[in-house]
Amino acid sequence: MTKKSDRMAEAGSPLSKFGVLVAQLNSIVNSAPQQPPDPLLCFDLLSDLVSTIEDEPKASILQWQRKCEDALQSLILFGARRPVRRLASTTMVRIIEKGDTISIYSRASGFQGWLSDTRKVDPLSYIGAAQCLGDLYRSYGRKITSGMVETSNIVTKMMKFPEVGVRKAMLQMLQNALEGSEGAGPLAAYSEAFRTVMRFGVVDKSSAVRTVAAGCLRAFAITGGPGLGAGGLESSASLCVKALEDPIPSVRDAFAEALGALLALGLNPESQVQSRGKGQLVPARTLEGGLQKHLIWPFMKATGARSKDLRVGLTMAWVSFLQGMHLTYLHSDTELQNFALQAIDMLHGNSVIDAHAQACVLYILRVGIVEQMSEPTQKDFMILLAKQLCLPDTSPSMFVVTLRTLSHLLTTLGEVPSDSKEVLDNSLVAILSNSSIPVRVEAALTLRTLSEVDPTCAGGLISYGVTTLHALRETVAIEKGDRLRIELDSLHGQAAMLAALVSASRRLPLGVPCRLPLAILKVAKKFMLESSRKAQAGVEKEVGWMLLAAVISSMSKEELEAQEFDILALWTIPFGGNIEHRLKQAEENLEAELCGWSAAVEALTAFVKCYVVPNMTSKNEGILLQPVLGYLSGALAYISSLTMKQLQISKPALDLFIVRTLIAYQALPNPFTYKNDHSQLLRVCTTPFRDPSSCEESSTLRQLLDHRDASLGPWTPGRDSFEDELRAFEGGSDGPLPCMWEDELPIFPQPVSLGRLLVNHMLLLFGVIFATEGLAGKLQLLDIVDQSLKTGRKQAWHAANITNVCVGLLAGLKASVRSRCMESETEVFKRMQSVFQGILADEGICIAQQRAAAEGLGVLARLGNDIYAARLIRSLMADVNGASDSNYKGSIALALGCIHRSAGGMALSSLIPATVQSLCMMAKEPKDCLHIWSLHGLCLTTEAGGLSCVPHIQTILSLAMEILLSEEHAGTDLRQSIGRLINAIVAVLGPELSPGSSFFSRCKSVVSEIRSGEEPAVLLECVRFTQQLVLFAPQAVSMHSHVQTLRPTLSSRQPTLRQAAISTLRHLAEKDPDWQTCSCNY
Repeated sequence: MTKKSDRMAEAGSPLSKFGVLVAQLNSIVNSAPQQPPDPLLCFDLLSDLVSTIEDEPKASILQWQRKCEDALQSLILFGARRPVRRLASTTMVRIIEKGDTISIYSRASGFQGWLSDTRKVDPLSYIGAAQCLGDLYRSYGRKITSGMVETSNIVTKMMKFPEVGVRKAMLQMLQNALEGSEGAGPLAAYSEAFRTVMRFGVVDKSSAVRTVAAGCLRAFAITGGPGLGAGGLESSASLCVKALEDPIPSVRDAFAEALGALLALGLNPESQVQSRGKGQLVPARTLEGGLQKHLIWPFMKATGARSKDLRVGLTMAWVSFLQGMHLTYLHSDTELQNFALQAIDMLHGNSVIDAHAQACVLYILRVGIVEQMSEPTQKDFMILLAKQLCLPDTSPSMFVVTLRTLSHLLTTLGEVPSDSKEVLDNSLVAILSNSSIPVRVEAALTLRTLSEVDPTCAGGLISYGVTTLHALRETVAIEKGDRLRIELDSLHGQAAMLAALVSASRRLPLGVPCRLPLAILKVAKKFMLESSRKAQAGVEKEVGWMLLAAVISSMSKEELEAQEFDILALWTIPFGGNIEHRLKQAEENLEAELCGWSAAVEALTAFVKCYVVPNMTSKNEGILLQPVLGYLSGALAYISSLTMKQLQISKPALDLFIVRTLIAYQALPNPFTYKNDHSQLLRVCTTPFRDPSSCEESSTLRQLLDHRDASLGPWTPGRDSFEDELRAFEGGSDGPLPCMWEDELPIFPQPVSLGRLLVNHMLLLFGVIFATEGLAGKLQLLDIVDQSLKTGRKQAWHAANITNVCVGLLAGLKASVRSRCMESETEVFKRMQSVFQGILADEGICIAQQRAAAEGLGVLARLGNDIYAARLIRSLMADVNGASDSNYKGSIALALGCIHRSAGGMALSSLIPATVQSLCMMAKEPKDCLHIWSLHGLCLTTEAGGLSCVPHIQTILSLAMEILLSEEHAGTDLRQSIGRLINAIVAVLGPELSPGSSFFSRCKSVVSEIRSGEEPAVLLECVRFTQQLVLFAPQAVSMHSHVQTLRPTLSSRQPTLRQAAISTLRHLAEKDPDWQTCSCNY
């Protein structure tokens, strides 16, 4: 900077807005020794300063650059709060960018010198200096590489500092220095940095520090691995694999990303930074066997309690590696096919299907391989996978994964390439005879996808299948032993294909010839009515019912009406007549009969869903429902008799029969129609409460909970729904296979075990029946629930029992909302309120159980009247005053928000001041989890209260700023909660949010602050902020500004962000159609 510009600044030349802001900043800094700077004042001032720099002329910047830099440096070294020091660092970088860049050397040297000083100062000063120096490195790293050695030495020294925040800030500075220098610094600096990370960072007690240490390893990888040495890649990759068993999810994710980047670098030696010290250059080496050692073998050998976490971590590492190979090192997408085969080979040797391992490999193939391929390569990949189906020694899991990926490719492409059609047809038809049932079912589903993409093949495949089925029926009548087993497998495979194809025929543009479904119906009746021998009778009946279900789902209303009574009469065979007599006849081959009965109930469910429910009127209700109810009563009689007699039968076969019977009852539109069966059904459905030790924990709580509270956990939304499903996936090798006639399939095969599925449907049907019971019946059921909670307090199954109670009661409440069955049952409300509050008071409950109990209280308030809801809110606020446990307080905060969301609006407007005050008090307590839950409850209250919350907006916004400016709370979850709260404020204020208002400026500054991270959940709230402005305050920001804000998001790798941005652009176009023309020029 020149002396002339200094003299101009001192001579009192007219001040620009930038100059005024710099003068104000200097005034704050000069008075800091006597009066510490006010964080909020500094935040507002620096926010204005950052936005002013963009439009300020360079001459004005040069005039005030030195004074501004000095003031910013002083402010940082005084120990500014986190948002203030981030803004100060950002301002420093932008001033240097637009002004005289020569000052980068003096500023970097000044911060290094200050950090090198061993004097003891406020930890915030160390953190601020490290952050600013790191930002300077990130922007100008290649210009200041001479200071890398000193920077590495500073980090080494400061890693012994007791404050976690200081250690984290030092490693973050090191990561920025590594990325900014791009491997161009001295070798000694990188060697020291790597030694520090491995010796201190990755083994730190703090999870936050370990996460940043993983980021440093990734930074080494993406910059060419400078200073890693001969064994550095190997040792760091091994450490990353070990870290994938860390109990903290964020740590596992960070090390997974680092592992992928390190392995990608290891396979690209030409991109590795070579040593530039004295003597000869050390040649780069390929990391031989890196994939096998660090990705494949750990995946295949994963066992123990944390095996699923390890597999998911390795899966994310696979994706990181594949994206690095293609996007960073520019390998062609054709090369990805080789890695795909290696990923599939991880399932080799698994004779028993491992559903979780399957799901992980499917994720790798879909996200890491298919999504990165161009359309021509996807077509080649399809042919490659089809050929893999014909290879010997392929395990069932490999078949399932390959078939599911083929289905995804067919759906993605929307066509069948002409050069792969024959290969696909031959491969898929051949695999229908596989000995594994899941493989045969998956092959049939893949053929269904094929017919939907290429409808011309459907008729030929169905004709072939019918002919083959007739031939196989004749063959199984005479075969014996192993040959009979092979023929029965082929019979089942062909039937599965026919069922899948005929069920899809209704979605085809021209359908299929009507003679084909009739031919399938004819052969189905033969299998059901004319079983040839006892040895194969069970399989034949199962095949017949499966075909019947598919035909029913494909036939039109008119076609079914013509033969509805003939079809209904078919169920008299298994479920009509004397049940005890039939059981006695079936004792010799009971397991096979059970399979046939299960298939029959599934076909009855198809009849109910596809014909009875859509066509039921007040006139024909009895005609259609009475036979169905009679058959279901017969199935229920089988269950009761088999359960009481305790015969030596296969438990999985009986469980599957019970599951399908419960599903059939749930398919009926009105639970009052089977009122006579309620007592028998409740004997089955209360098993999780009467005998909790024998039941698994339900997995359906995730589907019951309100998705708007998902940010609280435990299933935190990630990249997209596909990743969310993988992280929540439990899997079960004995899980039921999908129905051929159902349109929607689970994202991953066999998502839940049979035992858990049984508990799920018991509890769901319990909830449906609970909603229809009278007062005495409800109280009796609540007695059973209460008793199970009391007796299980010290039992190992206590946690699972609480989940099951939450599922049962929440399902019952939501069924009551749909049918309005509990509007005046005060005693039931009190009992259920007591159960939910007792669960919330339990110290060992998990987040999902907290959410369920809190949401249950909200639904109770909706079912009750306004007086009950108000009394419930007052009761909860009274409990908060005497509570000391932060988890309990957080649960009450959510419950208050849920009550306002469910029953709020103007009805509870008188209680909004007290609710806001209570939630604000909880949010000010020091616990992180309490902050997040209180802010979420406050957000729900604000959204529900609407205009009633306007008088409290200033208080709510001040609270958000206070938490944002606090040093203790910097987590992603907290920033997301603040973002949601700001969006709720925008929705409430709406048109009052004018461009020059203090509310708008403050909201905009807060969103800019939380946008500084890269977390998808936080960035999503920032996009929603723009969307809220478009919808509720279109006058606040110009459309051009909105477009400029959304443009970076449109190219994001996160599908959820892209979708939100596109939705916002659509709202913009709807607001002003003329904007679409000029937007193309932006």
